[in-house]
Amino acid sequence: MCGILMYCGAVPRKEGYVEFLEGEKVDTQSGVAEVDRVAPYIAARGPNYSSLRIGGDEKTCWFSSVLSLRQPFAKQSVLVANGRYVLQFNGELYNSEIGAHSSDTQFVVDQLEACNGDVVSVLRSLSGEFAYTVTDTAQKQVYFGRDAVGKRSLSYCITADTNELYVASVTGTMSLDYVNCMAGTVYMFDMESCVLDESTSLLDPRDYEVTPQEDPELVSLPQIIDALYGALTESVRKRITTIHPKHIENSPIAVLFSGGLDCSVIVALICQQLTRIAPNTAIELLNVGFENPRTKMQPSDTPDRKLAQQSYATLHNLFPETSMSLVEVDVPYDQYLEHRPKVIDLMYPKNTEMDLSIAIAFYFAARGVGYITSAENPAERKPYNRKGIVLFSGLGADELYGGYHKLANKSTPELVAELTRQISNIHDRNLNRDDKVIAANGVEVRYPFLDEDVIRMSTTTIPITYKINKLVLRRMAGEKLGLGPIAEEPKRAIQFGSKSAKMTKDGNKNGTDVLK
Repeated sequence: MCGILMYCGAVPRKEGYVEFLEGEKVDTQSGVAEVDRVAPYIAARGPNYSSLRIGGDEKTCWFSSVLSLRQPFAKQSVLVANGRYVLQFNGELYNSEIGAHSSDTQFVVDQLEACNGDVVSVLRSLSGEFAYTVTDTAQKQVYFGRDAVGKRSLSYCITADTNELYVASVTGTMSLDYVNCMAGTVYMFDMESCVLDESTSLLDPRDYEVTPQEDPELVSLPQIIDALYGALTESVRKRITTIHPKHIENSPIAVLFSGGLDCSVIVALICQQLTRIAPNTAIELLNVGFENPRTKMQPSDTPDRKLAQQSYATLHNLFPETSMSLVEVDVPYDQYLEHRPKVIDLMYPKNTEMDLSIAIAFYFAARGVGYITSAENPAERKPYNRKGIVLFSGLGADELYGGYHKLANKSTPELVAELTRQISNIHDRNLNRDDKVIAANGVEVRYPFLDEDVIRMSTTTIPITYKINKLVLRRMAGEKLGLGPIAEEPKRAIQFGSKSAKMTKDGNKNGTDVLK
């Protein structure tokens, strides 16, 4: 995980490169007020290292931060091809050519070295969870964007009066009029004409179209279950083996854990992989619950807390050799009020009641300040702070396999259209917002359900019949993972399961209401 901030306009300072080491206060003093304001947000995403680079033309600067998960450690930003390109790369790549523990940033560097100016071909060759900027100083072009699904946040702004370009992973609210980048769009900004070209895509428009194929007799279900299990297993394997062994040995893997079907599937698949790859690695299950003054409910009484405790017991029994802890993150109402402005700030330009209720649940869960139950004395809860810096999420399963209640009574054409829309819009509906608030805690989140191969297999080969109330995922969870009763758990949105929604007596607010 890294943070990206790029500016193209006029930089008062002369060419130079300044490093900020871990624990050092970030004070960029670039001379560009917006860069200096946004830089601390970017630094929080990558606490191990950050730097400010100012170009020789005194028109461009790049501020980058790094959360180191692979060796060798790759500083950012990176000069490529004798300085022709300046690269900022945020995320993880799973291209097989990289090797198990090589630097994905170096892989992009190598591709750019050999690309002969064809930057778009390099971007199309990448597979993973990422955002980027590539500045071609020879052609005076800036390329920026997100992966084909949009798993990493990125926003941009071109000022109307001066045509200055800003690109950033996160910006805060007291800022210019930033726009979230679309997933898969390669934005190309001409530094001389200041014209932005948005016509190039990493995707074929048909890539995520849901098949209308039906199978009412469920004839192909056993084969489809096998294929889905294989695709998800490989997706989880890639996301574990690309964590450097030092982290695997010394830090747990964390999972955003409501106790429901999707995250429990991810936990079971991780346990299966750790048995083969790193049997001594622990897992932290991060479960959040809010004190809700409107309902008089305490964190310990929330639906997700009770479900998480049941599902944790099931998973612990299924995988007794895996060290697993349920981290119960309790959020008192006064703590909610204290952090509320920060979360609203981080998730900009999202600004509705629903955005806040979801974002603040992920923020506190990723923060991971909670309690674990003592193994020696089940009545004792011990304070515990999350140790893992790689978090796994079950996001995407509802969009791929029809988990939302509103889909239940749709006709086949309606269901096909709606599921295609759901997965195509997940970058804007969920990912940009969630990545901003989660990464602010200096962690990285990975999404096995949103692996490109899993999406392609799920949209193009799984009959629509199997996507009513997540039939195919529920059957896979029961038959391949032994999750039993967890496989039958109904869908419950995180804001209702954790009780982060409608916190006050003014509970008649709609989710679409703009925050005040």
